[in-house]
Amino acid sequence: MNLLLSSGGNSSLSEEQIIELHAHINNLFKGVKKVLFISYAQKKQKEYTDIIREKWWPLNDVELIGIEEFENPEEAIIDSEGIYVGGGNTFLLTKKLQEKNLINSLRNVVMNGVPYMGVSAGTNIACPSMMTTNDMPVVMPKTFQTLGLINFQINAHYYEGNIWCKEGERFKMHRGETRAKRISEFHEFNDLPVLGLYEGSLIRWKDERGQLLIGNASIFFPNKNPKKIVVGTTIDKNLNVL
Repeated sequence: MNLLLSSGGNSSLSEEQIIELHAHINNLFKGVKKVLFISYAQKKQKEYTDIIREKWWPLNDVELIGIEEFENPEEAIIDSEGIYVGGGNTFLLTKKLQEKNLINSLRNVVMNGVPYMGVSAGTNIACPSMMTTNDMPVVMPKTFQTLGLINFQINAHYYEGNIWCKEGERFKMHRGETRAKRISEFHEFNDLPVLGLYEGSLIRWKDERGQLLIGNASIFFPNKNPKKIVVGTTIDKNLNVL
């Protein structure tokens, strides 16, 4: 299994990090001629594919093809050389994949070695469920279960600590829930560990271990204090640091 999982928020990356990100994408899809872009996390799928292809796709020698261009999306997945699942709303993405009966096909091809890149919502569905998404439930999928490519949950766009808001000339702490609080609520009912993947962070996953390539992350276990990890850290399938 060969995954590249991004929190999204690439606009927060430095120029050097963008160059590094593109190198990692090139490495993931090395030898691939065509990558299937799954655009279901957005309502306007063709427009989304066009934007990604024209503005954000860094590989000039690898063709990016939107899944909406195929009459039979399951065949497109089964025949794919590489897969890129874009960001947007995780509820919408999961619902579309379920409605089109694509969950099993997508899981099978990736488990059998087809390289997979997920960004934000595309990263969320690599988890056993989509229950640690930050997204609004704009639509309702049949179930929260997703691909289960990894054994833990990810909270994309993770933000550590409190948020400060400016009111006039003064700053005031926002009293809403922190991401850590929301993850602790998840752990009141679920035992799976959670990786809080900071904005712009990137993890490479191969077989049963992963490495944080860009940015930082925090690891959450039930009833334990979170553990912050930095670039270069290697983790196993249960989020133990190696």
